This record gives sequence, structure tokens and C-alpha cells, in this order.
Amino acid sequence: MNQCFKIENSKYCPDFNGYYTMKRTNLNDTTSFDNAIKKYVENKDSYKIYLSEKFKCSVEKLPDFRYSHSFICSSFAVIPNVDNGPKLCKEQIDKDKNVNKIPFCYYSCTAAVESIGEILTNPDYECSWKEYSNYFNSLKTNCNSWYNNIKDDNLSDNCFIGTKEEQQFCGYSNEDDKKNYCQQKKHLKDSCCEESNKITTIIFIFIVIISACMTIFLYIYKKKNSNLFNKYKRHVNFDFVEGSTKLPYEGEEEGGETSYTVKSTENNLLYVFHEYIPKINDEIQLNVGDIVKVSKIFDDGWAYGTNISTDCEGALPLACCTEYRTSISSMLSFSIPTRPVNKRDSSLYIG
Repeated sequence: MNQCFKIENSKYCPDFNGYYTMKRTNLNDTTSFDNAIKKYVENKDSYKIYLSEKFKCSVEKLPDFRYSHSFICSSFAVIPNVDNGPKLCKEQIDKDKNVNKIPFCYYSCTAAVESIGEILTNPDYECSWKEYSNYFNSLKTNCNSWYNNIKDDNLSDNCFIGTKEEQQFCGYSNEDDKKNYCQQKKHLKDSCCEESNKITTIIFIFIVIISACMTIFLYIYKKKNSNLFNKYKRHVNFDFVEGSTKLPYEGEEEGGETSYTVKSTENNLLYVFHEYIPKINDEIQLNVGDIVKVSKIFDDGWAYGTNISTDCEGALPLACCTEYRTSISSMLSFSIPTRPVNKRDSSLYIG
């Protein structure tokens, strides 16, 4: 009759599926195995029941101990040596090609025992330390025994570290417990805490690089726009206009703004490179690619003319146009005016 059974499809210890464990009272298959271990691992505070039962600790105050889930599973699943005799279940294990021979890591096991020891010796947790000291001392011995008995030399130094959460949080199930542990053990330079610091450093460096790139981009963008404005000033040359009569603003006396009438012999055609939507009735809409014939230019950056493309006549902002003889293709890549459009509060042109 077989002395052991194989753990398969365990709900609470899935990382130990494929292990063989010895049959005990009320523990002879995976279902009974899960039922026995359920109260110790089914939720985040179940470990307290384990410490309370084994060491009579006060349940209310207990902190978690490292690798608690994996340690409790291993204590039920892994088979220790008995009187230095042969391994239990050896015959079944040797016949099973799909047996799980990856042991629970010695480091993880001893880390759990040391963490338990810190809890037991702390008077705040009211554990019966002296009464159960022999049992506690056997736990660390069992770590070595469990590891050596199940490992396969052909697997080199491979071992099971712990659950996904335990590997991520230095043996604990959450970030807060990890932070507390690393703060208390900062003098020991634990590798898992150093890894956390490395991640923080990498994130900081990444932010610095992104900030630097943004600064350089904004500098280049600003410089490019500045060059565009200078280019615009060169293209829109006021030398081709002559003085004319003043065009009064609504609500102002004559003698305010000055207008210029464009000579018909000069190049008075402008090319629209930025759309403009009229704000006042006497303004005309400009669409990218339109050709405008200018008849008057005002010294506030506005002009009066006809949009040849739409056959509409009215006021228009010069900031959205460039001289038609300028290379049009060079303006198509710009999506913003090279200088701001002055706001007009009222109609400028009176027929």
C-alpha cells in the first residue's frame, strides 16, 4: 500500500503541485490536503492562525512573517528525513516521470524561520517563546532537510523562491510590509531592497531625461518660430507702398492710424498660409492656399483687399499671409502664424 499521495490541482498551494507527501490522519489526497491548509493561507491574515496555534501568540497584534504562504505550504507538503533513513515515497517518486523535484529554496525557508523568531522574541506579541523553543529550533533544521531530500542534483541549484507576491515584496504579500522590512533592515543591504532602490533610481533618471528632451525641444521650437518671424518681415516689405489718406477707426478722431495704398505696378498679391475666421462683419475669411490682392495696408498689421479665390472683399490680417512670389512650398509646413494677429474691436474700413 502506498504511504504517500501526489498533490495535484491544489487550490491553496498550486506551486507545490507534483510533490509527494506522506499520508496522515485525515490527510490522504489533495482535497483533504487543501482542507487542512485552508485556514492558514486562504486570506491575508490567515498566517496569524498558524502562529497562534503553533506558538500561542496574540492574534490581534501579529505582523506577517516572510514567505509565510510558501513556508506553511512546504511544512505540509515536503517530506523530511525520518531517523536518517531512506526517503519516504521514494518508490512512487522514482516511477513518476512528472514528479515535481524543485525544492523550496533554503534561503526562503530560513528567512521565514528568522522572521518568525523575531516575532516570537518580541514581548509585544505575547507568544509562548520558551515553551515552544524546541519546536522553533527544529524548523530551521527542517529547512536544510527539506531542501536536500527533495532536490534533484540534475536540476543544479534550481529551487522555488516563493509566490509571485513574495518574490516581488521581499517575502511579503504587499508593498507596505516590504517598505517596513527594508527600513528596519537597511543596515543589512538586502538584495531585494537594493533592487527596489535601483528601480526608483531608474525611474528618476528616466524623468530627468524626458525633462531634458522637452527643454531642448521647446528651445528649438521657439528658435524656429523666431526665425520664421524674421523671415516674414523680410518677405512682407512695406517699401512697395505709398502714403495715402488716413482711414479713421470707429470712435476715434482722424489723426490716429495710418493707411497705405498699394501701387498697382507693384506686386500686391499675397499667399495665405494660415486660415483666418472673420470676427467682424467687414473682415473676410482666409483659407490656406488662397490668393489675396491687397489694395490698402494699415500700420497695425491689417490690410484691405480682395480674396481672389473666393471673390470676397474686406479687411484681412497680414500675419496669415506672405508675399505671393515667395516660394509657396516652403510655407506649407507651417501651421501657425509667424506673429500674433492683432485683435480688432471695431470695423476699420469705411468705403
